[in-house]
Amino acid sequence: MLAVFAPAAIAPSSAPSASTGARRAHTAAGAAGAHPGPAATLFRVVGCASAGGPYRHGPDGREIAIGFDDGPWRETGAFVRMLERGHAHATFFVIGRQVTHAAREEMLRELRDGDAIGDHTFTHPNLTRVGNVRAELAQTLAAVRTQTGYTPCVFRPPYGAYDARVVASAHRLGLATVVWNVDPSDYREPGVQTIEERVLAAVRPGSIIVSHDGGGVRRETLLAYERIIAVLHARGYRIVTVPALLSFAPVYARCANACDGLGVPRSALPRGARISETRARSNP
Repeated sequence: MLAVFAPAAIAPSSAPSASTGARRAHTAAGAAGAHPGPAATLFRVVGCASAGGPYRHGPDGREIAIGFDDGPWRETGAFVRMLERGHAHATFFVIGRQVTHAAREEMLRELRDGDAIGDHTFTHPNLTRVGNVRAELAQTLAAVRTQTGYTPCVFRPPYGAYDARVVASAHRLGLATVVWNVDPSDYREPGVQTIEERVLAAVRPGSIIVSHDGGGVRRETLLAYERIIAVLHARGYRIVTVPALLSFAPVYARCANACDGLGVPRSALPRGARISETRARSNP
């Protein structure tokens, strides 16, 4: 778990949301993250502080969250770029054995954009049928932290399968268990229009949507979400990360060396951010 102390100064009520603020701050400070200068004190996102669960949806407001499962994958980069074009955020629930150095830059890009990374176990088992729940979760946390310096605070169980033992194991690792209340079964490849229709018919204020960027050919899902995001924006929804939907505070730490383009000054930290007592180091 991440040790934190007092929250950063709260921005005025007109300030952007945490995820939007992070995207703007990281974009503006990318060069500073790479070459901060001797006098600069920069902070980078290193995780989030979760509580409670399991969660099927968030508060009844004009925000929804999309979780893409089973990456990093060959099509994950296309999903990241789609979200950038659509001015939306998502949470990428990753399989730990797929979190390799080859995926490092794409995952850092997600974090620079203000997206979140979640734990989806190391080997994608049904956790209610295995005895090594803690290892499945902890190995994935370690893999993500090694490649990005970020520690997830949300966990999605494969197949949506969980019990009290699974939830308790996740909680002890600082992870909130998150499932969903909207499922278009995109993994079955039912067609772009069917995915669109299923999501748009089921979404409600505070919905958490499950879809997939990995585990198969995900072209249909990618194309469907271009349209889904546009329609949800037109309906007045903000599309945020799961931690943002559930009001989990982002956690930042002072950069001990390179910030990987994630470094921002303390004045640019998003609303409600917490500061870790541990300095963040880059892992090249």
